Parts: sequence; structure tokens; C-alpha cells
Amino acid sequence: MATKLTTKFRKIISLFLALNLILLLLPDTWFTGIGTTMKAQAANEINGHSLIAENDNLALYMNEEDLSVVVEDKATGAYMESSISYDDGKNNNTWMGAMSSALVLTLINQNDDTKQADLLNDDVTKNIQYTDNGFTAEVYWTTYKIGMTLEVSLLEDGLMARVADESIKEDGDRYYIGTIAIYPYMGTSYLDDKEGYLFVPDGNGALIYLDDKEGRFNSGYSSMIYGNDIGFTESSATSLLWDRFEMVTEAEQIIAPVYGIAHTDDRIAYLAVVEEGAMRATIEAHPNGVSVDYNRAYAKFIERRLYTQPTSNNSTGGSLHLSEAERSHSDLQIRFLFMSGDKANYAGMANAYRDYLINNGTLSVQPDSYRTRIDFMGTERESWVIGTTAVVMTTVDDIREIYADLAGENVTDIFTLYKGWQDGGLYNIPITKYKADSKIGGTGELTKLIKDAQNDGIEFYLYSDALRINPDEQNATFNVVKKINKRRFEEDTYQDVYETMLYLTPERSNALVNKFITSYTKNDVNNLCISGLSNTLFSWNYSGNVYTRYECGAKYADTMAAVKEKTNLVLEQPFAYLWQDTKAFIDMPLYTSSYIYEDESVPFLSIVLKGVMPVYSEYVNFEANKQEFFLKMVETGTYPSFYITKESASELIYTNSCDIYSSEYDVYKSTIAEYSQALKELNDKVSGAFIINHEIMDNGVNVVTYSNGVTVYVNYNSYAETVNGHTIDAMSYEVD
Repeated sequence: MATKLTTKFRKIISLFLALNLILLLLPDTWFTGIGTTMKAQAANEINGHSLIAENDNLALYMNEEDLSVVVEDKATGAYMESSISYDDGKNNNTWMGAMSSALVLTLINQNDDTKQADLLNDDVTKNIQYTDNGFTAEVYWTTYKIGMTLEVSLLEDGLMARVADESIKEDGDRYYIGTIAIYPYMGTSYLDDKEGYLFVPDGNGALIYLDDKEGRFNSGYSSMIYGNDIGFTESSATSLLWDRFEMVTEAEQIIAPVYGIAHTDDRIAYLAVVEEGAMRATIEAHPNGVSVDYNRAYAKFIERRLYTQPTSNNSTGGSLHLSEAERSHSDLQIRFLFMSGDKANYAGMANAYRDYLINNGTLSVQPDSYRTRIDFMGTERESWVIGTTAVVMTTVDDIREIYADLAGENVTDIFTLYKGWQDGGLYNIPITKYKADSKIGGTGELTKLIKDAQNDGIEFYLYSDALRINPDEQNATFNVVKKINKRRFEEDTYQDVYETMLYLTPERSNALVNKFITSYTKNDVNNLCISGLSNTLFSWNYSGNVYTRYECGAKYADTMAAVKEKTNLVLEQPFAYLWQDTKAFIDMPLYTSSYIYEDESVPFLSIVLKGVMPVYSEYVNFEANKQEFFLKMVETGTYPSFYITKESASELIYTNSCDIYSSEYDVYKSTIAEYSQALKELNDKVSGAFIINHEIMDNGVNVVTYSNGVTVYVNYNSYAETVNGHTIDAMSYEVD
């Protein structure tokens, strides 16, 4: 039976036959000095790109026509291209322009239609100036009267590509910039010509292999850095049961502004860090077969967005499709960190990102002693004849009793967030003053608990959602977020007691957070966990002025920096731009969104942060496969988290927390003790060390290597496996 030839093998045969034909036709005299000629060409040109800069590690080549580049690893001779070097003949001019150009724009015209602008298919003037380590190119599309300057610099460890905001010109009145992509095909490959993968920042991290996808997918990964922008979108659930319960888990948000490509056969890879412009950018990663047969990953910067403007207050009224009148303003900058040899993989990418963050001051290494996270719910609310009534789940005295009971199980290294402690319960938000609900024991008793816990070595934090306001409990007439179309944003809860929540403007959140902190710290307590602001960014309209996610992020960064000075601050699932402000990472995702085109889940974020700060998982309570989840924590060095109540979760059935189906302490006592003993024992062996390598073996065992020489073997199979002389039982782990 005939075997299907790979694309790479077919190309090799075709090239071999063509070279033989050329050699037969050349005169004998041509061969004189051929060795010297070929060496000179190899040293100064690669696939039509000329050498323009080099350093000890890398060489940079450029093509002036489309400003495409080639980055070569001088130690190995391997290289990556930003444009395709093989044309399969299937692509129209538009696609050829996109696959070759250093800059690819989508333009919006007066009718709000879009079209592509690139450096091959349009009338473009270029003023190229070479520098010691690269070039600058002033580019102007004469047809559209749009221009910008591209700056490219070769670094010791990679490449910098930048478009300064002040260089962007929109001189016409017919076309405007919608999006800008810078080197969208950096590291591209055709079908299965290369072995390796695209790395995408989905959840903890995911890989899309560079095998021939055979046209199985009509779309790839596309997600906005730092989550969706509610200023342009509606609150909705993917799927509802009885119009109330969400049946599909929401996709994971991008926590860190990175993506990458590895050519493992050539032992070369890069991690791209979106350094500027990330708050209005998407990460795109499309395997072959999605429109074209080329693998690519890139960042797409959003300068303007289209939105729907209702023209009537009722649901049957008309609407207009508009684009933002003013483009957003930010420099756009991507740093490509290259790696080679044994480091040319996703673990090498994660290590390079950690080093990059530490070196530029975004991260500082903090004490990383093991603790089990045990969060408590104080009070909730259920509907009553008039208004609501309290549902008391865990009082201050209950927490004392649980701590004492856990101490009898040798569980004393504890980290706690107390939720629903405030007067009025969990959803009486925002919190503006330090006043505990009398149903849990009151402010005095809570203050005493916090201080006593601290004396016992327990880290006890109060939890505050500083983003949302409950319009059923507090006056929400002013200072709430309106979308770009001037309609108030409403977050549907799909619950009966409080059906919607609103968002506070960044200015208002800042004011209320500081007001609460002033009240809180007067009591000589200052441990605080903030949620909402830590993992949300949006555009909004206020008093006729439009603000972008850049303004939102800047205000939140200022707020967190100020709060950090006054409190011991931890943040719930914080975006990367806030990592410098948190003492711990709360709710680390250990999985991905499980998109069909993703081939492998990898612990990218865990490799970056393990050994840098304490990292806590999402709640064990709500994981269907607790044994697998436990092994994930072992593999990633993540600490366990439990959401605990003294009373049975059945008491919450008529509250907004009715989705908490299992939380009673008596049910989880033994699990807490078992997890604490096992994971503390493991952490004692790797305390203070970084994860320097992670491998997924062919037999399904994952091997984690720490900087202190400790190796952890994790077997997810339902049968025992042997690796490096170690036999690991089914669904188990070994530490060497």
C-alpha cells in the first residue's frame, strides 16, 4: 500500500531534481571558485534577506521590499523567518501580502467596512534608515493617507519591533486604522515542514502542534489579552438550563501578554512578549488549514473597534453600526526572546519570561513557604417577605473551632480569605468601611480573630470585590460604568436574589478602596485580598467622554500600588501587569479552555511563578476529578485551596451562592489534612527553587525538574509506568 509522502519529503525531492537539472545545464567554467561564492552568500543572505546586524548570539537579515526579517541563531545556524519562503500557489494577493509584510493593517472606511493594507499590494513609500543594531522605516500608504514608523532592533537575546504612537498618521478622511499586526508570520512554517508547536497563553498554557491538520479546523485561537472588553460586549452566558444556570464554563482569560513558536527539529524557538499596547491587543494563533496552509502566531493591536449603537430605548428599536471616532493611543511594542538548543521549548520560554520579569523589576522573589488555603464564607442573603434575610454559614467562633480542630490534625500552615464578612453579607458591595456583620460576631470579634490568627502563624485576609456594586443594596445612580454606546453595563448573575451587578468606574473604585483601607487599618489590621480590579479591564463612557482600557489599567495600577504601601495585599487571579503588587497569586488556572485545536496543556504560568511567590489553586471543592487535580498541583507546585463553611451548603440553595454544592467542613476535614501533609512534604524538598524544565514523556508521565536538582515524576495513566529507573504507580507521583 502506498505511503503518503510528507510535505517536507516532497519538497526535498523536488529541490534535488531541480538542482540536478541546473547543474547539467551550467558550463564547466562556472564551478571555479564555487565554494567561496556559496560561503559568502550564506554569510550575507538568507532567502532574499540581506544581513544588516549581528551580535555574539544572533544575526538579523532584512528584505527592503516588505521589511520582512530573518533571525539566525549563530551557534547552530538555525533561523526563523517573518515571511513565507515557500509558496504553494494556492494563495491570492491578499494572503500573500499578509504572509510577507512586516506590517499588516485592517482599515475601516466611512461605511464601517474593513479591508487589508500591507506592504506588497498597496502603493507604499518607505524611508529606510539603518542603525547599528537594525533599522527604522517610515512607511506611508499613499492611497489611504496612512503612515507609521517601524523600528526594529536586534538584542543580545532576541528582537524588538516597535511602532511609536506619535509616528502614526491618519491624514485622510476616508480610511482609518482598525488594527495593526507587527510581524504576524514570525516563525511561520508550511503544513508539517517543521516539528514543534505554537504556544498560546490559554489558561496555564497550551500547545498547538505543527503537524498537518488536514484542514480539520476552520478557526484557531483568538483571544483578547487581559480578557474581553465589556465596553463593547453584552453580558451573556454561553448556554443556560431553564434560562438560569450556565451549562458551559467560560473560556480562560489571557493572564500574561505572551505567545510563542518552537521549531523543535531545528532547536530554535521564541517567546513574544507584548510590552506595550497589550491592553488593546489580541493573541492570534492559527494552525495550518485555517484559511491558508501556514502555521502562525501573532499579536493584533486594536486601534478602533466597531460597535452597535441603539437608536431607541426599546428592544424593537433600530441601531447603527459605528466605529470609535478616536483611535486609541499607546506605543506598540513586541519583544521576541529567542532560545536555542535544549532551551528551545515551552519550558525554556517560561524560564526566559521569568528572568525577563525579574530583571526588569516586574517580579521580585518573595518568601514561598507552604500554606494550605482555607477560605470561609460568613453570611449570604436569601429573599424574604420584604427584602432579604441573613443566611449565616461560618461565624468567627466557627473559624476558631475549625482552626483548633485542624491543629489536632497537624494542619497549622494556613492561608485564609474570609468572604461575606461585611455587614449585609457577601453581596453587599462595594465595601466602604470596616464593619463586620453582627451575625458572624461583629467587628470587635473579627479584629481579635485576625490578630490571634497572626499570632498563631496563620495568614488571615479579608476579601473585597472592589469592582462591582449591588444596585439592590446600594445607591448605583452615579459612578457606574456605561459602555461605549452609552448604555449602562449590567452583569447578569442568573440568580434570584440579586439578578444583576454593575461595575464601578475606576475613579470610584479607587476612592472607595482607599476609604475602606483608612477604616480597616485604624484597627491595626492590614491583610487584604482584592478581587475584580485584579482581572478586569474595560472601555467606558462617562459624562460624554470615552475612556479606553489603557486609562482603566493605568488607574488600577495606581490604585494597587497605593494599596500595597498600606496593606499586605494579595490579588485574585491578577493580570501580569499587576504581579509586582501582590504577595501571592490567588486562583491559578491549572487547565486550559480545552479548545478542539489545542493538542497539549502545559504549566507555563506555573513554571514562571513557582519559587517566585506563593501560588494557590482554584477551589478543590468544585473539581470533578479530584485525584487528577491533586496531581496537577503536584506537577505545578501549586498550593491547594478549599472553600469551607461550618453549615451545610444546602443552606445556600435560595441565595446567589446556590452553585456552591459542597463546602461543609466536616466533609472536607480529612481531605484538607491529607493534601496538606503530602504537598507540604513535597514543597519542603523544592522550597526556594525554580522549575527549570518540564517534559511530557511519550508514555504519559510528566517530568518536572527544579533548580535544586529535585525531579518530580507524575503519572496520569491508569497503569504504572517506568521513567529513568523510577516506577510510578497509576495516578501517582514520585520525587527524586
